[in-house]
Amino acid sequence: MQKSIVHLVNELSRLLLAFSPLVSQFERKQPQALASLQSWLADAEQLLSSYGLVASAELAGQRSKLSAPALSNEHRGQLRKQQLRVAVDILYPLQQCLQQVLLPYQQKLQQSTDLIRHLLSVIRQSGALSYNAAAGFDAFVQQLWQLIGQHEQLKAGAVQLRSLLSQQDVILLLAQEVNPADFP
Repeated sequence: MQKSIVHLVNELSRLLLAFSPLVSQFERKQPQALASLQSWLADAEQLLSSYGLVASAELAGQRSKLSAPALSNEHRGQLRKQQLRVAVDILYPLQQCLQQVLLPYQQKLQQSTDLIRHLLSVIRQSGALSYNAAAGFDAFVQQLWQLIGQHEQLKAGAVQLRSLLSQQDVILLLAQEVNPADFP
């Protein structure tokens, strides 16, 4: 089964949005900054590896730099300062790595959303489908997807959507983009 690109984009975005407060912890020299970075790194690595993305290895390589000072024969105070210095040095490469992973998936999602908006516009203008509140929203979204997949003029759009996303993601985007009020 194809993994959800919508979920991946949402999770990568969540991690990137959590990055600014993380950097602020280092700027304010907060004692938990290093632990927060390690937790953030673990979450990012786990997400990337669950999708089979090799960028998880790049994050692991950056994480290894945090462990290097612990292997030296320095005093505890020196060790902490070295780890903090290394942590600050790797902040930008970490952010950049996730940003580079996110970009192609974000573009694919945007392309799919634009296509769905176009297909919904065609269906709305044709009057081929009406929203029935008694049947429910989920049933309406399923009807839309069936119409797109079966209608001769819309089939090409369905094929293109299936090549970009899983069916689950397509239905999710359809549900996000459709406004039942547009289908009286």
